[in-house]
Amino acid sequence: MGSDLVVEHRAFPLRPAPAADVPFKGTYREEGWRRCNQMSAGDGITFTPWPHAALPGWSLPALEAAKCVAKQGEAVFERVHIALYEAFFTRSLNIADPAVLAQIVAEHGADPARFSADRETGFAREAVLADYEAAVSEHAVRAIPTVIVPETGRALVGLADLAVYRSAIEEAAG
Repeated sequence: MGSDLVVEHRAFPLRPAPAADVPFKGTYREEGWRRCNQMSAGDGITFTPWPHAALPGWSLPALEAAKCVAKQGEAVFERVHIALYEAFFTRSLNIADPAVLAQIVAEHGADPARFSADRETGFAREAVLADYEAAVSEHAVRAIPTVIVPETGRALVGLADLAVYRSAIEEAAG
């Protein structure tokens, strides 16, 4: 659809506050990763089962990093955004760790000094939490991914096939 389709990324931390010792093995999380791996295998995407004792307790630091990088431009945001997902789901890196985030940002072409300065201002945390509050209060979002199609109000929640996205876009286009 080219430039007729606009995707606006908004942050949604599943845990707006950190949690300790979040289990993975034998949980719905592990099963979800297995399903994601099966669904995305044809696209060359790999979900590596989390090998560590516990998952990072929250995603807020990574969401803040994405907000900071977005200030540096759409192209660098897209690279870092994808790299953050890959770091967590494929490389099993803790994207709540500031050192890991700084490395990912630098590896994918963002200006590390600007990233650090922007992160220190605190604007990104405020922006992430504002996205979260809007998602919960305006759209009753409770899961990721959730895609809201503004033209129709349709919400696509969880794993969805490409055909479902196409249908929602075609419905919105009229």
